[in-house]
Amino acid sequence: MRALYRAAAISATLLAYSLCDLPASAQDGWSPYRQNLDPSQPRGPREAAAPKAEPSWQRQGGDPASAQTPAWQQPSRRGSVERSELSPIMSPDGSGLPLELWRGLDLKGLEDLLAVLELPPRSPALHRLWRRVLLAPATPPAGAPGPDHFLALRLEALYRSGLVRDMEELLAGGGVSSPLIRALQARLDIGLARKERGCRTIAELGAPSSGLPGRLKGEIQLLGGYCAAVAGNAKAAGLAAELAREEGIVAEVPLAVLAGVAMGNKPRLALPKSVLLLDFRFLELLGPVDATHVFDKAEPALLAVIAGDTQGPARLQIAAAEAAMRLNALSADAIADVYRRQSLSGSALADPAAHATDPLLRRALFFQAIELSRSPVQQARFMRAVLDDARRSGFAAQMAHVLAPPLARVPPVPELAWFAETATEIALTAGDHASARRWGEASGGPRHWLALCDLADPARRDGRLPALAAIEDLAHRGRMSADALHRLATVLDALDIEVPIALWDAASRMPQPSGGYLPETGVLADLAQVAKRKDVGRVILLAMRTLGPGGPEGANILALGDAVRALKGAGLEADARGLALEALVAVWPRQAPN
Repeated sequence: MRALYRAAAISATLLAYSLCDLPASAQDGWSPYRQNLDPSQPRGPREAAAPKAEPSWQRQGGDPASAQTPAWQQPSRRGSVERSELSPIMSPDGSGLPLELWRGLDLKGLEDLLAVLELPPRSPALHRLWRRVLLAPATPPAGAPGPDHFLALRLEALYRSGLVRDMEELLAGGGVSSPLIRALQARLDIGLARKERGCRTIAELGAPSSGLPGRLKGEIQLLGGYCAAVAGNAKAAGLAAELAREEGIVAEVPLAVLAGVAMGNKPRLALPKSVLLLDFRFLELLGPVDATHVFDKAEPALLAVIAGDTQGPARLQIAAAEAAMRLNALSADAIADVYRRQSLSGSALADPAAHATDPLLRRALFFQAIELSRSPVQQARFMRAVLDDARRSGFAAQMAHVLAPPLARVPPVPELAWFAETATEIALTAGDHASARRWGEASGGPRHWLALCDLADPARRDGRLPALAAIEDLAHRGRMSADALHRLATVLDALDIEVPIALWDAASRMPQPSGGYLPETGVLADLAQVAKRKDVGRVILLAMRTLGPGGPEGANILALGDAVRALKGAGLEADARGLALEALVAVWPRQAPN
């Protein structure tokens, strides 16, 4: 993946943790505004070992003839991930992750792995795993100077993922009150418009007795300038900006705003490439800010905050919520709340499709109509319209989670046979395997989707999946694309599920997709090695790096197979199957709409 901690502008609003050169001694090396990765560093060059990368189910040895041999007859890589004799002690939080999540990594190694990730993950399946990693009460990696440094690292990752509410949860249960963590708490308070609380902490940290490390003083002085401006003390705001500059702080928007406050005028500001949450709060010092002017440049955390502003225009709340949803920065429940609270036309709710609706309001209108309707047929029609619309906009997987609760109230009756495929997709993508199977098995239901139900369900063990017979039939009739066949064979093999000969034969007769993301040379080998050792934390971060910014949908089939295999081998089978499902749903054959 692309480097996470590389940004175009160094802004005082960044909560950046210094990843590459953190001294082991104390907090002096921590700089919440500093980006310290070399911008000239290569960003994820592709593997260039061969013009055509073979998936694992075809690359079973050096014999060219092996490419013509079914995978089940080839020397298999299955079982290459070594099993540990001792089961790991699992975290009590239900995350499915071990307490020794970072086994095999010291703090520097963890920082190096995080430094080359691009956040937030665009893949919903990867994002769910990533969030669990950040919130899991795992033992800190070796070499951490103290619990505050490890907590700060997790808080920073949550911030860059737009998960500001999760930051609050982590801070509430962190049990650490060092100046470093209190500084992060103050920044979060100010970002969430809790000025009094944040400024009270900033005042305490600015006192000589606070024990604040030297480098952090400049950042606190800058935020002290914000608090002075809030209090109407223009002279103190200007002085704080000068002191921050002397400490080496480079933060274009906040420094320009404080200078304008000190001089009593509005400076002419060119917005940076990415407008951050605290940039927005500093801009508010100059007067009301029209969020529509920063929307296109807003980072995930700012999008989440704009979406949660119940006083903002309905169009802006919905646009911000859906933009945050694309980045997985808002939960399905939060999106549903944004849709519900909009006051929309009662006549339009009776049949949203019959009205010329503002495109930005359309999905909210359909969602309200789904919840108000008492007709299963009408609810099904509206749900299909919303999912199709979301698919065209690029966030069908996230929208499926929003639609799953209302779908649970719709029975799979014969009158809804035309809706069975859409319902199966919604339930399956949302992780409701039982509901997906009911719809897939319903009269007139999409039998070929049952193969995905079996593949995604961790309760379905290794071996052969009977439901694949429907896929063999589709392949025989030419209804399966080359991409779908190759991806299916790749993930089946990675999950230790037998690839039927007919599917292997059909895939081998179709051109192998050569596109998709491949990581830089050496990453796939590293992933295989850490999976053998069951170093779960490293497996997860390397799998994220292997799949790239597009997640399983945008990855090369070689990277896809290796990531799924590594997660399964590390004991994360449900996550491995979730990635496999996500890679297939987008290319799965669909019935022609009625």
